[in-house]
Amino acid sequence: MEQKRILSFMICIVLLFGLNSCIKDEALNTEADVEQASILNGDLVLSTAPSIGNNTIIFKLKRFSGSYRHAPEFVVTTGATILPESGTELDFSVPQQYTVTSQDGAWSKTYTVSFLLDEGADFYAAFENAQIVDSDNPVGHYHQFFELTAKGQKNFIWETANEGYNILAGTLVGEDEDLVPSFYPTSQVTDGYLGQAAKLITKDTGPLGGMFGSPLAAGNLFVGEFKLTFPTVNSTRFGIPYNSDTAPVSLKGFFKYKAGEKFVANTKPSQLTKDTWDGYAILFEKSPGLDHNFLTGTHGFKDARIVSVARIGAQQQIETDKWTAFEVPFSFVNGKSFDPSKEYMYTIVFSSSKEGDMFNGAVGSTLYIDEVELVTNQIK
Repeated sequence: MEQKRILSFMICIVLLFGLNSCIKDEALNTEADVEQASILNGDLVLSTAPSIGNNTIIFKLKRFSGSYRHAPEFVVTTGATILPESGTELDFSVPQQYTVTSQDGAWSKTYTVSFLLDEGADFYAAFENAQIVDSDNPVGHYHQFFELTAKGQKNFIWETANEGYNILAGTLVGEDEDLVPSFYPTSQVTDGYLGQAAKLITKDTGPLGGMFGSPLAAGNLFVGEFKLTFPTVNSTRFGIPYNSDTAPVSLKGFFKYKAGEKFVANTKPSQLTKDTWDGYAILFEKSPGLDHNFLTGTHGFKDARIVSVARIGAQQQIETDKWTAFEVPFSFVNGKSFDPSKEYMYTIVFSSSKEGDMFNGAVGSTLYIDEVELVTNQIK
């Protein structure tokens, strides 16, 4: 039975990576997704492009955009319908629910649509808030972190690659295991430095992952959004608007770390013989418009827009079973400096395997992160 399940997944994944996926073959009948979202004059009133998650859509308004009455427009999968209808004006002072129904009427998905007003700089994260994302196709249950705005709305500034891992999760779960959040590379735990914390663990992706060049999945946590595409390294989009009149000074927080037993360099050559963790923050210049205001998973710290970087060094990349403080300073790159008249983006990234973006690492490497702060020159 298990062999048949794996075989069916293999067939589906092979088609998924080809010109016609098994999902898209059925798109006219069974899919119920929002593919695009927009509002009139979005370039003028939005700080970034709308973020479309598994069951959330977030429009981030610039600070001067005080109105919460908007008529968002949506592009849904072929043949599907959406209610309320696309273009309906609603009051988004509280989140609104939209339901997408597939063409055959057999499937539906509910999206929570939020308009969040940019309330200024808030560069502190305690990872106290996480919700469970329940995926139907394929089935899965994983954590998604969020922060709360002053109005109590959920702001999903932190992302993971759990959605990508979920494609394979059904073939990896054992007979005595369930697809619960702790099964995934990134999850919330209760024994943090203070309260809750984030746990990142490097996981095996099984024969299917190896077949498509992704033999492991490092636990990751980053500021930005995840848009599932292939290869999966291109799914991470790092960055959100940086709302401060002064440059960031340092990245600080608390961690615990234990490396997995066997380091494997799937992409050679590697500078490592033993796995270690990574953490960094980047300030970069914002591009005109709403699109492509992010760094990709292959930026390699070489993107021309990068202004300054704070990155964990060898002194912090240690194994410890006790909560340990870290703080690393920002350094300007390529002779650049901070100009308060310009618009910037920033990201913070953590990984349980430093070379996880190259699929190098050790299965079982585990990183705990808590109480992260991006320190600025602001007087507190």
